Amino acid sequence: MKKFYIFLLALIITPGVVAQDNRLSIEFKHILFRDLADTVEKIIPVKIYYSDKWVDSLYLDINAKGDNPEQVFSRSLTNSGFSFIITENNKLILSKGYSIKTDFNKEFREHLKNIAISLDTNVYYQPVDENDQDEINAEYLEFKIGNPSELHKSTTAVLSGTIKERATGDPITGAIVYIDRLKSGAVTNNAGYYSIILPKGQVQVEYRMVGFKTTRRNIIVYSNGSLNIEMSQNTNKLDEVTVSSQRENSIHNIRIGVEKINIKMLRQIPMGMGEADLIKSSVMLPGVQTAGEASGGFNIRGGNTDQNLILFDGAPIINPSHFFGFFSAFNSDIIDEVSLYKSIIPAKYGGRISSVMDISLKKGNREKLDISGGLSPFTGRLTVDGPLVKKAGSFILSYRTTYSDWLLGLLRNDQLRKSSAYFNDYEGMLNFTLNPRNTLSISGYLSNDSFDYYRENAVSYSNLSSTARWKHIFSNNFSSQVAAILSNYNYTLDSQEDSVSYNSLTYNLNQIKIRADFLYNIDKHKIEFGFDATKYSLSPGVQKPVGPYSRIESKSLPEENALEPSLYLSDEYEYSPLFLLSWGIRMTYFTSLGPGRKNVYSTGNPRSVEYLTDTLYYGNGRIMQTYPGLEFRISSRFEIAPELSVKAGIQRNFQYLNMISNTTSMSPTDIWKLSDSYLKPQRGDQFSLGLYKNFSRSGLESSVELYYKHLENILDYKGGAVLLMNDHLETDILEGKGKAYGIELMLKKQYGNLTGWISYTYSRSLLKFDGTYPEEKINNGRYFPANFDKPNDLKLVGNLKLSRRLNITGSYMYNTGRPITFPATYFYFNNVMRLYYSERNEFRIPYYSRLDLSATMQGNLKARKINHSSFSFTIYNVLGRRNPYSIYFKVEDGKVNGYKMSIFGQQIYMLTYNFHIRGNAAGEY
Repeated sequence: MKKFYIFLLALIITPGVVAQDNRLSIEFKHILFRDLADTVEKIIPVKIYYSDKWVDSLYLDINAKGDNPEQVFSRSLTNSGFSFIITENNKLILSKGYSIKTDFNKEFREHLKNIAISLDTNVYYQPVDENDQDEINAEYLEFKIGNPSELHKSTTAVLSGTIKERATGDPITGAIVYIDRLKSGAVTNNAGYYSIILPKGQVQVEYRMVGFKTTRRNIIVYSNGSLNIEMSQNTNKLDEVTVSSQRENSIHNIRIGVEKINIKMLRQIPMGMGEADLIKSSVMLPGVQTAGEASGGFNIRGGNTDQNLILFDGAPIINPSHFFGFFSAFNSDIIDEVSLYKSIIPAKYGGRISSVMDISLKKGNREKLDISGGLSPFTGRLTVDGPLVKKAGSFILSYRTTYSDWLLGLLRNDQLRKSSAYFNDYEGMLNFTLNPRNTLSISGYLSNDSFDYYRENAVSYSNLSSTARWKHIFSNNFSSQVAAILSNYNYTLDSQEDSVSYNSLTYNLNQIKIRADFLYNIDKHKIEFGFDATKYSLSPGVQKPVGPYSRIESKSLPEENALEPSLYLSDEYEYSPLFLLSWGIRMTYFTSLGPGRKNVYSTGNPRSVEYLTDTLYYGNGRIMQTYPGLEFRISSRFEIAPELSVKAGIQRNFQYLNMISNTTSMSPTDIWKLSDSYLKPQRGDQFSLGLYKNFSRSGLESSVELYYKHLENILDYKGGAVLLMNDHLETDILEGKGKAYGIELMLKKQYGNLTGWISYTYSRSLLKFDGTYPEEKINNGRYFPANFDKPNDLKLVGNLKLSRRLNITGSYMYNTGRPITFPATYFYFNNVMRLYYSERNEFRIPYYSRLDLSATMQGNLKARKINHSSFSFTIYNVLGRRNPYSIYFKVEDGKVNGYKMSIFGQQIYMLTYNFHIRGNAAGEY
């Protein structure tokens, strides 16, 4: 609207505005370039392309009398550092810093003369590896791929190679290789390797990645060949690079229900504890929710928290939070990228029915030593990365800890003042380049938590994981990855209320996995296949007395063991530039193994202890139960227009590891149990439909996604169920089914001074337990809302760049209150008041609303300095709203009184100092 008024005013006050035969008669004094461009586009049929950042303060004086656009802009842009071209279809393209070359052959021949190279042809035969070539000059060259004698043997060929970061030599994961003429592309894998099928002949290839300068290569394809690329970081134009990559992904790829979480972007979202939090930040995405503030885990599209698979460099992490959900378990400084699959999970992933969060780590700097970290009143963190011997590899190590006990000492509650809380985590990775075709990486993760509630309970828990991965390139279109993975989760719960009941309970879950993944590109097919096998070892509980006065008897539940082998195959086929089809199958054969025991109950009666008739024992390695499963995924993408596409998909997944918990959110002391004769695998079927539209002029990206999920063998519990140290847990567990459906709307703006997104989700998650017997029914067998059912969910995130040093970020969240069961009335029995509760989840707690703000001030902008630092100031819960986490009831003076419990009932102010110490190529400072 502002630009319309400027244009209207220009027409009124400038009587000499005339356009004849694409000639202009206009006169302006001190007009902003973007307003001039809008005015010219409305007068004559021309489109002007430029970057807002280049011209945000560019004012011009215009005095044209019957001039063509080339003359007008040539005079006005003299000595301004800009150049431009006008194409045959009336597109004026502006460039800053270097001139645009239009005659490639002419420029190429001049370049050959300058470097005194003489060739018999006009093709420059560049070697495959371009480590010694200047990046800009390389864009003027023409690269020969393959053997010219094989030109006519087929119509297509495979172009492959690796993409690395120029400064560090690290492979770039997720880089886009795109051919605009074909409207098709490919994405690099974890080794930075890409492979794409091209028609033979002359082609221009673009290489794009968030945070890196887009680079292009002009190639002549004769036959199969490779081209390795190095890309440089683009810190000054990060927002523009981000939007280019993201828009390409959302329209042209086949993925539906996928969020690529950029860590640099999510670090700006204000968090209550003053540091970037992967789990809490991901909740700002559509379709992702939690039970409430400071809740562990997250819910995806109506699924429970245990239905999400979290992979840290391929290793499963059971508990993704510190301090009962207040902090994420991961240090964001070591994370490179996160992919969250909410729908149509790739066939190579298995074991969960709701989502997969795949966390990729930074590879470490191969050129110089870097040190970074931060300090806040709650936590401190440190990350070190650099090259290994002779730059044959790299390492990255990080450490984070808390020192929050001093805060407990400020509380008024005597018991809390004497309590203690502590956590730390260690992450690291080593990378080795054995030769151009082989790389080796070893990563590890260790976290420790402990909380001692004075004279009541103490809990400590730990995550441990490690991954060793070997990557091998067989040929230009065939590569593999082989990995050995270890994951362990354990906790200890000490009950210390009195010396008579003092006891300690330990729990342990161990997973060992081997997997092999293969990627094969042929013609228009991208084929992935492989296998994996997981060995589960689970100790469900060992309870021991503590102290000489404890009357607790020692008790140990039988261990659980299982093997889960899997095979998978998937294919992505490009029928045409407009239509893509992807399908995949995954075959599993879950096997429960001895030693173990199985309780037998009489038929014709509900499963309960009173009907227990026998117990069967199985020896070591004996098969107790098997569950074969066939999973499938099918998705498609149809490109309706260059910036409009529609996608659809359907999938089926199985889950064999189940969380046993009667709490709304994930807890450190939750029990995980393997499927057995009574606990069937959970099954999830999901259908998704999405519409994606980009608006290139405004830089906006929009999407609408609909989904429907059907769930089988979902778990819930009978009233008064005992979960810890239960010898016959199956008698307290109910199996039912569920359904979830919803619509997710999102609008993003990812470049310019103001960036961010707004999303709205309407969703429902309903469960049904309708067993044969009355005690196996909930709400008389009718559907009822799940604990995490929140129909309305609105999220806004905005980042305003006030200057090169100062950013202001705000986020707002609103959602419907979660379901809860209230006492409906009370009655007296034997002169004792008793409460009668409503049906399960019949009521809701009040809605949730929270506004957060943060400001980040960078240090001075000197490029040549050792320490690049910044300060972040955060206000969490700006409005000070007491959002209820739960509602509980107490009988006081013969009356039933309800109370709302809030986690954060006021504003939280937090100041964090971040630093980044950069060494030179030799590792010196």
